[in-house]
Amino acid sequence: MHPSEKARLFHELSRLVHTGTPFPKAVATLALHSRGQTRASLLRIRAALDRGAPVGESLLAGSPLVSPLEACVFTASDRAGRLDTGLEHASQYHTAIAAARARIRSRLAYPAFVIHFALLVLPLPLMFGENGGLIPFLKAAGLAIAGLWLCIFSIAVIVRALIAAAENGAAADRLLRAVPVFGKLRSDFALARFCSAYHMQLDAGVNVLASLEMSGAASGSAILRDAVASALPDVRAGGQVGPALEKTRAFPGSFIRAFAVGEQTGELDQELQRTGADCAAAALRRLDAIVEWLPRLIYIAVICYTGWRIVSAYAGQMRDVQKVLEQ
Repeated sequence: MHPSEKARLFHELSRLVHTGTPFPKAVATLALHSRGQTRASLLRIRAALDRGAPVGESLLAGSPLVSPLEACVFTASDRAGRLDTGLEHASQYHTAIAAARARIRSRLAYPAFVIHFALLVLPLPLMFGENGGLIPFLKAAGLAIAGLWLCIFSIAVIVRALIAAAENGAAADRLLRAVPVFGKLRSDFALARFCSAYHMQLDAGVNVLASLEMSGAASGSAILRDAVASALPDVRAGGQVGPALEKTRAFPGSFIRAFAVGEQTGELDQELQRTGADCAAAALRRLDAIVEWLPRLIYIAVICYTGWRIVSAYAGQMRDVQKVLEQ
């Protein structure tokens, strides 16, 4: 489902819940005025709610409208009595993703045209060769374009698989974090979700252990979830949360300092809210940087590849001419 559609739907659900509409009725209202896959997903969620399933489990029935990660975030929000806030955060996230995708697509239009044009032009000599013609030209051009799209599709599948694996496996999460810019973007979004979920749990009076466990799941990062799991025994034994999380070395120093200040001053919920907002803002800045530079880098790569192919083609022709002259 397109991010802009999800953003709009989560916003509408948030507004209905915020104004006092029970969640099952809000889902039924939007299902009544929706079509296609959206309507089917909402009806599955409503059916699960009618069976008495909890909010998180019911939302999972609405896949692909609600991903497992989003279900964790909404479950944490619902347990804190702030489901409307969780829905609105998800709406803002998908709005940013949709806007970034739109900007990337618009800026990739010209590089995409250039590389497709090059793949059509470079095989043109086949039409005029001794054993050439239209069919060899079309075959060569078609294979080149098909190869390009196969590479793009393969990269997209691998990236999606890695992102899904990173939610459940620390090894894949570390691999993605090692990717320049994108890795920091991912870790910032994960920490923002952790802070937001933890803040809402504490604000609603949920006990510390349950808050930690739910926030780790809501982060969408296997590294943070495993870190929380390793910190829980110390917290159960009566230790403070901040030192227990610091021992895991999974959280950045700025977060640990803010957490320590919050525990010392008794204003942990406010520090978590501020830190979460800072992480979300940093993630959005990095997203803007990716939007700005990714098309440029792809355009440079296209120009270099096209130039290399042209030089290679002319070099081959010059070698053939040289052989003829030597004879």
